[in-house]
Amino acid sequence: MANQATYYHYHAIFSSGAPCIVSVRTDFAANAPLNGLPVLCSVVFGYQGDTASGLPNSDDARKLEKIAGQISEHAAQKRSGLWVGSLTSGHRRVEFFYANDADLFHKNNAAYLNSLPEIDFQIAGNAEEDAKWLFYRNNLLPSRKIQAYERNQGTIDAMIAHGDNLEQLRPIHHYIYFDSLENAQAYTQAVSRLGNYLSDIIQSAGHTEAYQVKLTHIGSIHADKLAQTAADLEELAEQFQGQYDDWEALLARQAGS
Repeated sequence: MANQATYYHYHAIFSSGAPCIVSVRTDFAANAPLNGLPVLCSVVFGYQGDTASGLPNSDDARKLEKIAGQISEHAAQKRSGLWVGSLTSGHRRVEFFYANDADLFHKNNAAYLNSLPEIDFQIAGNAEEDAKWLFYRNNLLPSRKIQAYERNQGTIDAMIAHGDNLEQLRPIHHYIYFDSLENAQAYTQAVSRLGNYLSDIIQSAGHTEAYQVKLTHIGSIHADKLAQTAADLEELAEQFQGQYDDWEALLARQAGS
């Protein structure tokens, strides 16, 4: 199991158009499925929420977060289940756990919930075999593009605040780091299939084992396209044991600003 829990929260849209809030432990991504936990167990809380969006109001959201944390902590203490994430949408909050024994998980969870003085939500539960953790991988983990989009948003917002003309073409630089020159060179050769990039390899000062690859292309600051570019470059970097470290670009101010 992972040594340190890493949590990620993001918004998504189902194919039906319904909005969804996803919370997930991302530190299991590299080594899932975990041995001995082949059963996906879910605990469902029903809430009133907003009629239009189906998402919880602020009061319900606070209460849901509290009880979700409590049942997660209780399951960990009893070693009956491992919390991996949740989906909140359509007046339902679903907490997901992987367990060795579904009956044991739900028995312990029910005993805990029954010990609480009062619960403001309707509760249900379910369990199904998922030895390969496909639900976790396919439905909870955010895509690389989603992660890149959310990382980029703060930078783009800051550029707008400083009067940037996002449509203006300018050089955009991406940085990727490698432990060996051989991998860095192989990456710069392979990246040509993703687009037209000027590449430069620099040995990091003071870190003789680290090599920085700087990729440059000409483009505008378009959030969706940049997120896809970052996701593609990151995925390719991992194939050569590299680490993508995002992008930068000079401001292109609006005329007269």
